[in-house]
Amino acid sequence: MRSSDLSWRDRLAVALVERTPPRSAMAASQALGAAARLPLPRAVSRAAVSTYARIFDVDLGEVDPGQLAEGFGSFDAFFTRSLREGARQIDKRPEVLVSPCDGRLREISEIEAQGVVIAKGYGYAIDELIADAAMAKRFVGGLQTVIYLHPRDYHRVHVPFSGVAKRLTLVPGRMLPVTDASVAAEPRLFAVNERAVHLLETDAGMVAVVMVAAFGVGHMSCDYRDVEAHPEAQTSVDFSPPPFLAKGDGLGVFHLGSTVVLLCEPGFEAAPGLTPGDRLRFGQPLLTRAGGAE
Repeated sequence: MRSSDLSWRDRLAVALVERTPPRSAMAASQALGAAARLPLPRAVSRAAVSTYARIFDVDLGEVDPGQLAEGFGSFDAFFTRSLREGARQIDKRPEVLVSPCDGRLREISEIEAQGVVIAKGYGYAIDELIADAAMAKRFVGGLQTVIYLHPRDYHRVHVPFSGVAKRLTLVPGRMLPVTDASVAAEPRLFAVNERAVHLLETDAGMVAVVMVAAFGVGHMSCDYRDVEAHPEAQTSVDFSPPPFLAKGDGLGVFHLGSTVVLLCEPGFEAAPGLTPGDRLRFGQPLLTRAGGAE
């Protein structure tokens, strides 16, 4: 991709990737997150929500009407909004792994030997992404799915396939943009940025849901465990006994947006009709157990 082909937003993102010191990017992201949490008067909140929805084409008809009626006490409260009942249909078939979030499908790629993923000509190692070399071996031959959450999207992340939460790992890192141009500039971007790794044990093997933070993300929260925002050191929690999480249950929330990377062991294939670039909605079929769904 030539720099002359990039939009000004992409050129800015690449400049941040290539030139911004890690501490500066983190400080800027934390400042944006703090600003998003500032209390807003109701009139200001309504005006801000209306303007944002118009600019980014947010479908306010999907928002919980109670939240809309009460208003949002901060921009973060709007960004982490809930959906109204019935706004999403979750495919309950046991052989179907559903999209854990709304967003744009970037890639469905095979995890090659040595745990390397090649996507759009660039490669990085899964053991870097999940910070667990032993566990990464289990995903060799399986699939990696990458979903980019646009500013218009619902930013809660859910359980894609029923199972138990075996481990939650918080990995500190950078807070770089995650645009296509940024990934081209830094192929290891997903394994460089701050991330939360949700490791689920299911009837179809291990499934990892990796929430990758980006520039502007105030922090990430977890629905089933209180976690530290922006940990300074890598931390892992092994659950004993592990809690059961049903398909569609909450996993975590992006407080401002980013990307989800989903990993699964061999035995899954892309749901029929999906192609990179498609818009996804939480709950729709993403992967199916090979030979399972027609």
